[in-house]
Amino acid sequence: MRKLWIVVAALSLAACGAPAPVGTAAGPRPDPSAPVLPAGWRWESYGGVEVGVPGEWGWGDRGLRLDAWCIDGPGGKPPVVARPGAGVPLIACMGAATDLAHTGTVVGFGDAASETDGITRDGDRVTVTLGKVEVIVQTPAELRERILATIHKVTVDAYGCPATHSLKTRPTDVTKLHDVTAVSVCRYRLSENDPTLLSSLRLTDDAADRAIRGIAQAPVGGGPNRPQDCAPEVAHGDEAIVLAIGSAEVLIRYAGCVDIGYHDGTAVRRVDRDSLSPFLAGPNATLAFVG
Repeated sequence: MRKLWIVVAALSLAACGAPAPVGTAAGPRPDPSAPVLPAGWRWESYGGVEVGVPGEWGWGDRGLRLDAWCIDGPGGKPPVVARPGAGVPLIACMGAATDLAHTGTVVGFGDAASETDGITRDGDRVTVTLGKVEVIVQTPAELRERILATIHKVTVDAYGCPATHSLKTRPTDVTKLHDVTAVSVCRYRLSENDPTLLSSLRLTDDAADRAIRGIAQAPVGGGPNRPQDCAPEVAHGDEAIVLAIGSAEVLIRYAGCVDIGYHDGTAVRRVDRDSLSPFLAGPNATLAFVG
């Protein structure tokens, strides 16, 4: 069973239709051959594939936006980048809606049914498969082609987040990190293999420094933990965040029942809503309403 504590779930609603926060500022480009974005656009990545979208777009749940498209009815849906969230609601929508009238403007990430690269077109929808990732681009035609031109594979995305991570971080005493100017916030899905990137953002300047000071001021001891609420095989939950601060790293566990806390390799500090919220904003906002 998936568990996300109430400290996290309260952040979920801000994801849908929200404007791009400062946290989506990209860092130095690790791949100089990557496409150049139009002015005012931003990068979004998932599992080693990166896509450019207009900067004013918000974020949403793929299950609600593309699979259970009939829940909200036609019209009035803001443009979003949609990622897999809490699953597909048990709503019997009649087939896949490949027209904008039903889904609105959306770019949807997901896991490919096969690992055969390719592209298919159906109505207002273009589906691109790159390796293990599927990208659905369902937008007006002119915008659709501009977005398609940005799609490419990455090993490290525009915000400095690797596409996979072992979650074995380098020991860092977070209390000794001062005057921090940039933090890559990398959210991973846990799996039997190397965890894969779900989403990412980058905090800079005062926002970055405040966020790290918030961790340093958290009490040592970790938690809140409730091991009785999860079966042992899923006790760590299904996602975690790695912070990269220069060569330093901090692991954040927040989505399960055990080992909750900020892990810097020297201590485990307690998680609360205020200190966690900068890392679960925008594209990183959790989309599960549980806990």
